[in-house]
Amino acid sequence: MDFWFWALIFLGLSVFFAVLEIFITSGGILAFLSVTTLLTGIVLAFQYSPVWGGIYLFGVTVCIPVFLWFAFKIWPHTIMGRRILLQPEDDPALQPNTELLALKQLVGKQGTARSKMMLSGLIEIEGKRLNAISESESLEPGDTIVVTSVDGINILVRKVTAPLNVPEKTATNKTEQEPTIDDPFA
Repeated sequence: MDFWFWALIFLGLSVFFAVLEIFITSGGILAFLSVTTLLTGIVLAFQYSPVWGGIYLFGVTVCIPVFLWFAFKIWPHTIMGRRILLQPEDDPALQPNTELLALKQLVGKQGTARSKMMLSGLIEIEGKRLNAISESESLEPGDTIVVTSVDGINILVRKVTAPLNVPEKTATNKTEQEPTIDDPFA
């Protein structure tokens, strides 16, 4: 058998090892075997003749990127590719977090401190009670606050010195007002 025949066999082995590397976890051993057999095929092609070696090298140089492009284009649509690559609608981590979006909508809204806030405490905005963190100063129960930002699940608030859009309490609301919560550590 001639060198050109062995060069083609080593090219086939190289492709076989490369495809096998995709499906079997080998720690790079199969990829190493693929590159080694590809280089061996190139050497054997040049030993047959310089012209055949040049054609072989040009073919490998053009075919490998085309093969890789085609494989990456087709692979997500195969059974194995669909199992390994999650679609965005299937992955709960890629879905929008509705709770976080609801918290971010609180930025700029005003509410009332419901407990003494040395650093954190209870606030009320639009009838909802939430835990919040004061930006800089301690707040007393009944202080008017504004949400300045939301960092993760932390709501950052600041005391408002002059409330803007807070409706006045009527005399009937004063008797129905909920008691404030005292800080147990004060």
